Amino acid sequence: MDLFRKCSLIIWDEVPMQHQHCLEVVNHMLRDICNSDKPFGGLTIVFGGDFCKNKLVIIKGSRG
Repeated sequence: MDLFRKCSLIIWDEVPMQHQHCLEVVNHMLRDICNSDKPFGGLTIVFGGDFCKNKLVIIKGSRG
């Protein structure tokens, strides 16, 4: 836990492939560890990955 408090930058690759709940859990965890109300405990986080590869899902949609 001290490692998270000491770090100033977190690089997270392939974020678009993660479920939304993963981001929410990390956000809550870092807020608790750093005792901060800022997003992700006030730490600088770089999200990497190819955000263009995510396709939209249209419920009951057709290929056309």
